[in-house]
Amino acid sequence: MKKFWIAFTAAAAMAATMSACAFAGENQRVEADGIAFEIPAELSDLVTVKTDDNGMLVSVYETASIEAAESDDIGAGWLFGISRLPEAEVKELRCTSMDGMEVFAEDDDFCLIYNHPTDVRLVREKQEDYEEGFEQYAKLNHWANENVRSEILANNPELDPEVYTNTSLDIYLAQAAYQPGTNFEVRSLMFVNQEPPMVAAEDHLEDLAENFVFEYADTEAPDGEYIVLAFPDDDVRFDFFTADDGLIREVHTIDGEEYETIYMANAKEMDEDETPLSIMQDWVEDILEGED
Repeated sequence: MKKFWIAFTAAAAMAATMSACAFAGENQRVEADGIAFEIPAELSDLVTVKTDDNGMLVSVYETASIEAAESDDIGAGWLFGISRLPEAEVKELRCTSMDGMEVFAEDDDFCLIYNHPTDVRLVREKQEDYEEGFEQYAKLNHWANENVRSEILANNPELDPEVYTNTSLDIYLAQAAYQPGTNFEVRSLMFVNQEPPMVAAEDHLEDLAENFVFEYADTEAPDGEYIVLAFPDDDVRFDFFTADDGLIREVHTIDGEEYETIYMANAKEMDEDETPLSIMQDWVEDILEGED
């Protein structure tokens, strides 16, 4: 019988065999290597759970998609997975686009990752089954996205919540902080740039990379002076404005044309004395003083 598929990618191949474990009538408790959460009773007979699944502690799938896909190894119905990675490996990942991966907790030297598909994994045998299938699939995804991470944190008090955004700014900051050999420059009207300006770089870069989350801001860049963190190999620079210490402008030059993106920085912890601008100002002062 012909199967109908929705937006799969070759990289999505996962879970050739899966063990269904649904218990109607009561919440289904899932535990894997100390990580625990519950699947609501009204959803428990709709999903298949697999532990130790392709490097993940636990993965959850929509059972109807698995049944429609039969033996095809394409990750049909995959909703999400939870993995645990060493902090050092997470730092490496943050130097690239982490599509489908979100850090949400940490414990000592490890981070917990919420993994999710970047395409739709809904599968049905008949085209007419998709309307109802989409409703069910949306309900499952809403539960997964809204409840699972907070429930894991609530059930595991030894975990601390953590989050990293993955904008272009985040990626460049991670590369400068954690990827040896990354070429960057600090530019300020207060001095002629040193070659290379590595004085006191490590602590300042890590503060920028670790202490803030960045979101896109629908606003114009303010007038006035700014300190620049530039990545000349990619013709990219980030301007930290003195007029608004929460705004950062990315300027990417491509074929002689400049393209701008504005970010708003939000501190993970309330510390009125530390902003991205204050970190850059301290860095400039350390460069001027020649501190190691």
